Amino acid sequence: MGNFLRLVGALALIALVASFGLSAIYSVTHEITEQYRLAEQGQARIEALSCDSEAVFVKTETDSVLNGRPFEYYTAYAPEDRENPLGYSFTAYGSGYSSTIVTVVGVDMSGTICGIKITDQQETPGLGSKVQEVASENTIWAVMSGSAVDEMGKRPWFQQQFGGTPRTELTVVKSSSDDGILAITGATISSEAVTRSVREGLEMLLAIVGEGDGDDGAGEDAPTDDSEEAGS
Repeated sequence: MGNFLRLVGALALIALVASFGLSAIYSVTHEITEQYRLAEQGQARIEALSCDSEAVFVKTETDSVLNGRPFEYYTAYAPEDRENPLGYSFTAYGSGYSSTIVTVVGVDMSGTICGIKITDQQETPGLGSKVQEVASENTIWAVMSGSAVDEMGKRPWFQQQFGGTPRTELTVVKSSSDDGILAITGATISSEAVTRSVREGLEMLLAIVGEGDGDDGAGEDAPTDDSEEAGS
């Protein structure tokens, strides 16, 4: 009995120390991780809108809810001009095959998508994960011979389709001859998740700020003095 109690006590002590260690590590790294996430989101907004890296983004929280999440959006301004918006940005969340796909979307003042940037996904490698992968055109021989083309800055082909695509064509198609977003072969669910979440987010944004009116986005949920200002 004595040996049993000592074993139980030792295991309990080990569990306590491990829990304390994990808690301490989380406390130290959480703030750093959150700062990194915010910086990544800020850079994604710039890429999605194709705006200047010095652009200022003002966040507006709304009373609207989309897919169980409070809907919020950002209005982009040039640093020296806070009167004329450059465009808008919001984050879309789509339920994919095995994860929630997080997509930052840029919208110009006419209500047209400028581009998107997928910032998080855990889809099936080699299939759904292609929503975030850049397809290289360099062959092994080109790499070995030193004639490979510099593909730095190249964007995933799936995401490139969204730039300039009208809202009416934000549907998934399986043939390049059809108008819409061409699905990734073998990953229709992931393709649908991104496309649907972007379309629904765009529809909600336009319902709030107005469609193609070229004004400052004033409306029921327009930025107020309480809006959070967020740079890149």
